[in-house]
Amino acid sequence: MDCKTMMSPIKTSLFADEPAGKAIDFMVEKHMGLVPVIERDGTFAGLISGDGLMHSMLPKSVSAMSSVKRGLKHASYLDESAEEMNERLEVVRRKTIGELVDRHVKTVKPDTPLIDALLLITGRQFVVPVVDEENKLLGAISFFSMLYGLNEEYDREVVQKAKEKEREARKDKKASGQKEKDE
Repeated sequence: MDCKTMMSPIKTSLFADEPAGKAIDFMVEKHMGLVPVIERDGTFAGLISGDGLMHSMLPKSVSAMSSVKRGLKHASYLDESAEEMNERLEVVRRKTIGELVDRHVKTVKPDTPLIDALLLITGRQFVVPVVDEENKLLGAISFFSMLYGLNEEYDREVVQKAKEKEREARKDKKASGQKEKDE
């Protein structure tokens, strides 16, 4: 079995030159913690991760400490407010996606044996981009796409439509709640 058999196509593109706020909004909406990013010519740029975004939101006094890299477990002495965290989030949102992307990501080709992608995933690279010979992003393989692909009863389109319907229902509920609040 090869990687093209299990890869999920990338339906929405995040470009390296766009504001990071777009990536953050996308990740929140889609409940994705690791997303492929491309350049304007379609070549793979890297992955943007929730972990990387959270690291970017640390106070400078904490991120400058070498112990963060070794696994600092507590910084409760800072006693931060939501306003302070939101200020840092806004700074991150104004950066470009390319400034936050991890460019040191291993990729596979469509005809790469699937076991090679599985080894990357088990080695802690949770999304494996599938690129062509020109480094154009074709799709990605993750834990979920592997499981979905192996489940013969799974119909990706049916699930996608159900997710979209659920999102619309949440938006409608939120909008009707706001109307009641305004009245």
